[in-house]
Amino acid sequence: MSNRIQCGGLIERRNLCLIEILGFAWIPGSSCGILGKFAAAGIPVGYLTISECADRKKQMVLCIDAANLDASQPLIEAIREEAAPTALRVTPNVVILTVYGPHFYERAALASEVYSALCLSAIDAHSVGSSINSISLVVDAKDRDRALASLRGRFEWPE
Repeated sequence: MSNRIQCGGLIERRNLCLIEILGFAWIPGSSCGILGKFAAAGIPVGYLTISECADRKKQMVLCIDAANLDASQPLIEAIREEAAPTALRVTPNVVILTVYGPHFYERAALASEVYSALCLSAIDAHSVGSSINSISLVVDAKDRDRALASLRGRFEWPE
C-alpha cells in the first residue's frame, strides 16, 4: 500500500502568463475595476487570489492565457496608472498545477503537504491558492516537470 495521499486528480494549465498587482489601495467601486478591465476586453482570468498586505493594502495575483498578453498590455498600463500599485509584475510562461479532491475540506494538512512537496524539491511557487476541493500552484514552466514529480511523490491520483 502506498503512503501517498489519495486524491481525485491533477489538472494542468499551460501557456499562461502571471500578473501580480502588489500593494494597491482598495477603493470600493474602483478596485473592482481591475478585473472588469479584463472582462470588458474579453480576456478570461483563469486563476485569481486577492489578499491583504501588512500595510492594509491589497495584492491581486491572476493568470491569463499567454496568447492574450499583447492584448492585455494596455490594461496593465491602465492598472499601473489608476491603481498605482507598489509593484506590478508580469511573468510569462507559467503553468498552473491543481490537485483536487474528493473531500479536501474534510482532510487536514493537504495544503501543507502540497507546499512541502515543492519546498523539498527547491521549487519556488509564484502563488498557491486553495478552495474547498482543490489546491492550485503557479510555477514557472521550466519547473513544471520537477513540480509534477514532487506532487506525484506525495499524492496519488488516477491516470
